[in-house]
Amino acid sequence: MARIVYALSGQGRGHSSRCLAISSALRKRDHDILVCCSGTAKEIMEARGEQVIDVPHIRTVLRDNVMLPASTLIANLKAIMSSDLIVARLADTLRPYRADLVITDFEPFSWRAADKLGIPIISFNHQQVVTETSYDLPTEHWIDAQVAKAIINIIAPRNPELLLLTSFYFPPVRRPGRTRLIAPIIRKQVEGLVATPGEHILVYYNQPEGHAEFPDLLRKDGRPFVVYNFPQPPDPESFPNVTFKRVSIADFLQDLATCRAVLCTAGFTLISEALYLGKPLLAVPNRGIFEQTLNALFLEQEGLGAAVIGRNINADDLEAFHSRADHFATTLRSHRVSGNQEAIAAIEGVLNGTNTELSTHMMASISPFASVRAAGH
Repeated sequence: MARIVYALSGQGRGHSSRCLAISSALRKRDHDILVCCSGTAKEIMEARGEQVIDVPHIRTVLRDNVMLPASTLIANLKAIMSSDLIVARLADTLRPYRADLVITDFEPFSWRAADKLGIPIISFNHQQVVTETSYDLPTEHWIDAQVAKAIINIIAPRNPELLLLTSFYFPPVRRPGRTRLIAPIIRKQVEGLVATPGEHILVYYNQPEGHAEFPDLLRKDGRPFVVYNFPQPPDPESFPNVTFKRVSIADFLQDLATCRAVLCTAGFTLISEALYLGKPLLAVPNRGIFEQTLNALFLEQEGLGAAVIGRNINADDLEAFHSRADHFATTLRSHRVSGNQEAIAAIEGVLNGTNTELSTHMMASISPFASVRAAGH
């Protein structure tokens, strides 16, 4: 049995989903897990009975689907200026636990505390695909990419024992001796879903402000939409084909399992779960968040879905997606693959000192879309 500190970003729900899936599997293998997080992640983990070590929340400020660098800096300035004190206090809190390993999922303070205590570190996330892999990039995204790389290099560990990167696309890694790319981590609730091709299109924007005209676009389209995270209009009867719902995990997953397709911002977790269930995707990344742009670019490049990048979606985009949705559904058939087992094996490999680099053959075998690329889609 090992003692493991699992630290995760408090932003959004994707990090929490990954933590819940992996920490549950590790506990079944008799490892002890201590969770460290804040923000939304802390609320989710405590609601599931976890005892959580609180750390300051580093967050991204969005408005009108655009990341605001200056506002983001101001929102996090107190934590940035107090980082040395935060790390020292966190190290004092963790010392009695005598951890064998710290897993950090894009949480900036835990790995620095682990360094102080001499504890091995695994960096386990999707964000570092941006910095740790090689890919071609259109020139219009170059500035956003450089900003993203600078931020990621501040937040993520510099020299962990292992870079464990979960992804639905598999570009060449820059440090193959230290980096593993594995398929997305799928939580048990999603693994247990029975995917059926329904009629509605599931819609989820992580930040709906600034999209006042979007519901009207869906109304004019005429097809059935189930929309989450948008406020219900004052006259819902004027939107006969659009159902507005409050965020509920159980309802959302059921609507995901039974939808015809998904229209969403380009967050990694929802894209991964939709692909796992074979659902065609139309992604509209948050502007200024390069990781989402990269997700959308690869979604199109791999032939797994469509994307609208750098602007709001319009009626022509919707119509073009409708015409291709069945093709995407055929492409995604039989790609129900997760990286959960590979993640556990990699983590225990570090604990046991047996972690080794994946061979090219093994890398291809764990990619759920290797056959798609081989077929030239």
